[in-house]
Amino acid sequence: MSAPRIAVMNPPQQPAPPKLTFRIGSAPPLSARRNDALRLLLEAQFYAADLRRSVWDFAVEISLLRKTGLTSNDLRWLLCKGYVEHGREMTVSHETSRTFRRSSGLTFARRTCFVLTESGVEFAQEALTQSRKNQATINGARPEAAIPASNGNGAPHKELANLAPKWDRQRQELRVGPYLVKQFKVPAANQERILAAFEEEDWPVKIDDPLPPHCEQDPKRRLHDTINSLNRNQKHRLIRFTGDGSGQGVRWSLLMPSANGGSDLPHSPA
Repeated sequence: MSAPRIAVMNPPQQPAPPKLTFRIGSAPPLSARRNDALRLLLEAQFYAADLRRSVWDFAVEISLLRKTGLTSNDLRWLLCKGYVEHGREMTVSHETSRTFRRSSGLTFARRTCFVLTESGVEFAQEALTQSRKNQATINGARPEAAIPASNGNGAPHKELANLAPKWDRQRQELRVGPYLVKQFKVPAANQERILAAFEEEDWPVKIDDPLPPHCEQDPKRRLHDTINSLNRNQKHRLIRFTGDGSGQGVRWSLLMPSANGGSDLPHSPA
């Protein structure tokens, strides 16, 4: 008598877990916590440029960034993208300036502090400008009022409620927050056209040349000269205007202080 056959049942196959796909070059969903942190870092650049000091004198402590909700991996992403630099603060009580041991790794200590790089300033400006536009669309408010800035404690800071420039055509004034950058006592038509174009478009990073054609002037040379004029005679040297490389557009950025303080634009009279 043969032994009975035992049927072996294979367990049902489990569906494969869905694969997560990301568009290369896209930013992670840091959302509001990223904006709060970028605002703190951008304010540090702003204060350093205004006082002509090293940006490291205003480096933001990791504890403050964590209070915004930023995680260690958020910080690692910003580091790997080249948007921030970090160092461990070594300042002792008798020193008049802050001192740091610069770091390049992806681990952080309790006294680690962060500053934006030049590309990080551009990234922060683009992110906050887009966030203002999105919030204004939702709330029906003006973009500059949509997102309040914050001070070093993470609380709203009324004076720096808008880090984007503001061109007031009636007063002929260009400001960043409460600080006067330029004021025109006599007409400067080409400079005013560029500022008006930036203001109309809510200060994007770049605009096309808004100057009307003139038969006796080379348009690229005229735009170049106008950009140079915008950079001269700033009351507070907080904005740098540059060409876009094609001779047909204008870019702007908050002025990056050098590592030892001051700006990399030549000094010009107020």
